[in-house]
Amino acid sequence: MSHEMIKKYIGKVCKVTTGSYGSTTSGKIVDVKENWIELETKKGIELMNAEFVQNIKVEE
Repeated sequence: MSHEMIKKYIGKVCKVTTGSYGSTTSGKIVDVKENWIELETKKGIELMNAEFVQNIKVEE
């Protein structure tokens, strides 16, 4: 997924899915740098590799 497309969701609460890799994380997108998406979740800060993202759903 294009980093520029993901950057427009910075500050929004989203559900990020990696599809066949089996990971779905919900949280606020804090930053997007290189291949990494920084998410603020209930568990704390999590990083997801943007190359494996198949779906982003805005939850706000």
